[in-house]
Amino acid sequence: MIGTAASLILIPEIPFEGKLGLALGILLCANRFFLSKRSNHQLLNELFLSVNQLEENYSAQLLALQEKNSQLTQLLGLNRNYEFLLNARNDIQIRPVTADSLQDLVEELVGNWYARVHTITFLRLTLESEEGVMYHGAQLGATDHPGVILRVTEQMKVDDLPDPMKLIRFVTLTAEVKAGESGEKELDPTFFRFLLLHVHDYILRCLDDRRSVAFRGLEKEMELAQRLQSLLVPREQLTLDRLIARTVYSPVTYVGGDYIDYIRMDERFTCFIVADVSGHGLPASLLATGIRSAVRAVLQKSCAPDEILSRLNQLLYDDLSKTRSFITMLVMVYDGVEHKLRLSRAGHPQPLYVSATKQVVLPCAGGVGLGLLPNSTYVSEDLSLDESAMMLVYTDGLLDRGGSNNQAYSKKWLEDLTVLLGNPAVNCISTMDRVEAFLWEKTRNLPQTDDISVLIMQFQPLENDPYVHSGDRSPSVYSSNMPNATLIKEVKP
Repeated sequence: MIGTAASLILIPEIPFEGKLGLALGILLCANRFFLSKRSNHQLLNELFLSVNQLEENYSAQLLALQEKNSQLTQLLGLNRNYEFLLNARNDIQIRPVTADSLQDLVEELVGNWYARVHTITFLRLTLESEEGVMYHGAQLGATDHPGVILRVTEQMKVDDLPDPMKLIRFVTLTAEVKAGESGEKELDPTFFRFLLLHVHDYILRCLDDRRSVAFRGLEKEMELAQRLQSLLVPREQLTLDRLIARTVYSPVTYVGGDYIDYIRMDERFTCFIVADVSGHGLPASLLATGIRSAVRAVLQKSCAPDEILSRLNQLLYDDLSKTRSFITMLVMVYDGVEHKLRLSRAGHPQPLYVSATKQVVLPCAGGVGLGLLPNSTYVSEDLSLDESAMMLVYTDGLLDRGGSNNQAYSKKWLEDLTVLLGNPAVNCISTMDRVEAFLWEKTRNLPQTDDISVLIMQFQPLENDPYVHSGDRSPSVYSSNMPNATLIKEVKP
């Protein structure tokens, strides 16, 4: 097109102005062509650059995807290994672990980890003393592998192990790790601490197993002690001509520190004792058992309740002061001929007394508990039994249910007992049975925090007495074979 325009310019017949216009047109066309060509060239360059960039991005994404697939494959493999290790641990977990089987379990655990985690080139677990003496251990692999990239030494302390492991103080782990297939570090020290925790758990299970065995043995011994102590508490009703007695006994644990007893001194006199050793459980029960022997020794020489308390205090003071214990006690001696009760109190709760004319917390004089002063003296008082009545002698465990206001709670017991005895029996159940059932029902409604002992005493009724059912009139029988009702004939009135 440019050549054609140039040939037209050379034609002589075309005027100068025409030739000038043609020349300008030619220049404009040439400029437009040059600019278009340059623009197209730039577009092509940009297109080629975009294509190259897309190719590079695609290649990078492809490489990243391949790397992720490789990592995922590695993680799946690791996951299978860890699942195997956890399953192996759970399999060991359900087995009984003892001091004798601990070595085998440690060897099995180390073997599982070394076999399944291929980057571990060396693994050792040892149970050591504080001086570094090894008692149990397991080791697999060799040290100083050429491809090792991580060396780990971890230690965990254990305390209070029983025989034969009492010298073991540390669980020590030593491991060496090589790079994985892709050159990365597969494991870190945290992973090995997890292994240490497994072994520590086995040791604690050994300890728990031995403690469980010891606890079961102790539990059997406590059950035996409970049975033996229960044999020392009168369980059968004592029936005299004009007096009936029965006990209610409930220790807060297997054994308790309460002592309750009735002892036939001779054909005329019977001694009743209710005592409470400070504290609870086995120590208190041992002291309570000692009271029984001491009482029988004192009754060989004394029959007055104040003398009995004084002699018991002298006999028990040294042992009680050494153990920083004391005993509250109420001693009563019943005279079957004169039908009266002589009593003396050493810091013990006052009895509840209910008859047709009197319903009171019996205001008997008090004295300090046994074991508090070396030469304590006590006051003896007489209670005439001119009418049929019911009396409850108890330890303070019966009042602990009322909180800190024991005096108000004893009055509440008195009111409830008066209401119970004031109601006529609806069947042939005796008054003693009704009172005993009433005590068990009341004491079981609230949590027990102290030993509870109650001596129920019913004085033989007169005719038409509203407080005693006719079924209570039992024959005047006393069996010398009755548990804890020992006949002591040496004591004279």
